Amino acid sequence: MEREWKVLAERERIHKGGKSHDKLEKAGKRFVRDRLKLYFDEERPFYETGLFAQVLNEKLPADGVVTGTGKMDDRIVYFMASDFTVKAGSMGKYHSEKVLRIQEAAIRGKRPIVYMIDSSGGRIDEAGGYHVEKYSGGKIFYNHSILSGRVPQIAVLYGPCFAGTAYMPVFSDFTIMVDQMAGMAIASPRMVQMATTQKVDIEELGGSHMHATKSGSADFVAESEEHAAEIVKKLMTYLPDHFDAELPEYPAADPKLDPKDIDNLIPQEPNRAYDVHKLIDSIVDADSFLEVKKDYAKELVTGFARLNGKTVGIVANQPMHKGGAIFPESSDKGAKFVWTCDAYNIPLLYLCDTPGFMVGTKVEQEGILRKGRNFIFASSCANVPKLCVIVRKAYGAGIYAMAGPAYEPDTTIALPSAEIAIMGPEAAINAVYYNKIQAVEDPKERAELVKKLQEEYRAGYDIFKLSGELVVDDLIVPSDLREELISRYETFENKDFKLPERKHSTMLS
Repeated sequence: MEREWKVLAERERIHKGGKSHDKLEKAGKRFVRDRLKLYFDEERPFYETGLFAQVLNEKLPADGVVTGTGKMDDRIVYFMASDFTVKAGSMGKYHSEKVLRIQEAAIRGKRPIVYMIDSSGGRIDEAGGYHVEKYSGGKIFYNHSILSGRVPQIAVLYGPCFAGTAYMPVFSDFTIMVDQMAGMAIASPRMVQMATTQKVDIEELGGSHMHATKSGSADFVAESEEHAAEIVKKLMTYLPDHFDAELPEYPAADPKLDPKDIDNLIPQEPNRAYDVHKLIDSIVDADSFLEVKKDYAKELVTGFARLNGKTVGIVANQPMHKGGAIFPESSDKGAKFVWTCDAYNIPLLYLCDTPGFMVGTKVEQEGILRKGRNFIFASSCANVPKLCVIVRKAYGAGIYAMAGPAYEPDTTIALPSAEIAIMGPEAAINAVYYNKIQAVEDPKERAELVKKLQEEYRAGYDIFKLSGELVVDDLIVPSDLREELISRYETFENKDFKLPERKHSTMLS
């Protein structure tokens, strides 16, 4: 009994954490063990491992990190969660080893892993060589890399994270930052000032707003800790346990908007804007769309939804922003999302309405060719069921990135509003007939000539003509789009389309 009592007493002491609870309260944050209750079905984790790390050092309960498994909506999930009350959640030798062990458990156990990070980084006073030794904190990113595409990895940030702990979220599949709490950067503001003399605060350097809108490193911004847990739980409803597992299914629901109104939603004029979210809400099950990176590169919309109760990943051009043109940022966004869906066998739906890739010196300097290549590469190599819908404009190489006919979609569907051309009529006529147009001095005659030439050009890509030439597989009425997609995805559920053998490509998306 005495031996049992001693273990229970030590466990109770460790569960209380460190001495910095006052700092948590001041910051308006939950204690780590209270935070876990937001995620898991039980009062305590399904099981906890490494609880007695640093048991002989009363200042370092559990060495500042809780690791184990929990049941999230009855699904087993691995986790690590920083304990900010112990040396500001910093990573020491055993802390890091616990993280490595839970990652390796996720590799073997083939279950998702959630990283709840509230850490000031590596402990300088324990530096030595532990961060580069074979089994050390430096191996965490190796494990992230091995886990990538094997099981879903989700990171949630609750405070400023610098250096090593800032890499953990960007190595994960999805990153959630709690607004006004979280931050991540390769170095702290103080280190930045020492190295560059630049004075900057954490919000400007690496706050949630910056990463959500400018760097694209944050997939979601949560309003609170409770909201962050809700996002993780909702995200999990679209993801499998591992790359070879079945996707979750839910009861089918009618769409939020009536599919019969799709034709009224899409403007007659090819350059007039509309909100593609309304098109999505006319296709997918009501309230099932979860947008990923919604504040970044808004000209491209990416996210998960359910179609007749089954998960799909959606990639859609957004005419409301920058005319739906594809920029370097949206190329990165599209490539990452497509590659993630392909890794976890999530079918893809492309809704194409784009004038193509943006041109000009600025985007060239930002790597439009290289980043656009990555988007095209990801769409080309994704061998999950993928359907392409030409909603309206499909100009230039934009349709390549959006999995057009030559990029092995299982079906290319066109709506009556579809236009497929190397470029829009205005640009094409100006490129081909510039001298002829300029030679006409009378403004009225010139306008009539331009109109005539544009009409002749449009006739060449009339969607009935292209359907007759089998450029697209089918031309359908918009009100049938949802049912067409449901039927076609069902027929490709057993898709088997292997890529030519190789070790791996030379392109990183």
